[in-house]
Amino acid sequence: MSTSSIEKNKIDNNDLLQMEYFSDLPISKTDIIVIEPNNSIAITIRKSLMNIGFKNIYVCNGPEEGKQIFADCIGNEISVPIIIDDNLPEQNIKNIVNEILEIQPSAKILIITAKEKTDLHITELFDIGISSTIQKPLDSEDLQKSLSIIIGKEEDKKDTSIEEKLDWILSSHKIISENMINSIFNANQSEIKTILQKKKEKQAITMEKEILEATCKQCKSPNITHSSKCPSCKQINIKQKTLIEHYSCGEVYPKELGLETCPKCNKHIGSVGKDYLENTDYYICNSCTDKFPRPFFELICMQCGNIFVEGAIEWKKDTIYRIRK
Repeated sequence: MSTSSIEKNKIDNNDLLQMEYFSDLPISKTDIIVIEPNNSIAITIRKSLMNIGFKNIYVCNGPEEGKQIFADCIGNEISVPIIIDDNLPEQNIKNIVNEILEIQPSAKILIITAKEKTDLHITELFDIGISSTIQKPLDSEDLQKSLSIIIGKEEDKKDTSIEEKLDWILSSHKIISENMINSIFNANQSEIKTILQKKKEKQAITMEKEILEATCKQCKSPNITHSSKCPSCKQINIKQKTLIEHYSCGEVYPKELGLETCPKCNKHIGSVGKDYLENTDYYICNSCTDKFPRPFFELICMQCGNIFVEGAIEWKKDTIYRIRK
């Protein structure tokens, strides 16, 4: 091994030791950073933070200032929570979160958002490493609750966070399947079952019914959507319409044209059922003008990105729960 390789390895090891040291810094209960460009929202957050005991509140209009203050705090051996509005103009919130986590991998990041807790954008941020979200419109109690979780003891936080996240999921649904809940969390499924059982005992949820649910064969997630396309040209420019089929000449055209005379044979179309048929469940492609009774369905897994057809669906038994509010 060359001398330069040994020196490089020492430098890399020192970097890892420094990162580990910064990750173990205690979380400040008096200092906090807020990245919020909207002054009225920033004032509301500041007042709420002062009411719950924070003394040094660094309000920043943009992420660059916030990241610099955070880096300075870490350099002074102070780990501070960061609150970020996900509606920053011309900013990629995922990049901002990643850049903060590069400074300190265990950084406690709270995202202010108007999006639902099950929104793909929010679940991706949790996967990257954010600690919690605060729902808009802002509520002081929610802010205090989120902060109390992340600045508490690590074991308490671990036990609480999964149930807290599950509460957020349940609060945004009227009904939800157990498979869907498991696909949102990376937690052990037996742990989710235990929490669900407790909620059933408290009558916070009730079992609605058992179903056979469509899931992605690649990652087993039921979080799938579909795109309807023209079977001929595979374009999405299709529309459901009622069609007229004229018996005497076989012409088929949209009823919405309102024609009394057939455009093909120029005869009066006559009476429905006797001279022509109305097809109510038909589609027309505006790209290739093809007419068809059923679109081509392409399914997309929102969990892993797998794209597949109906024949590749994996059907899985599941339980639907109704949330009592």
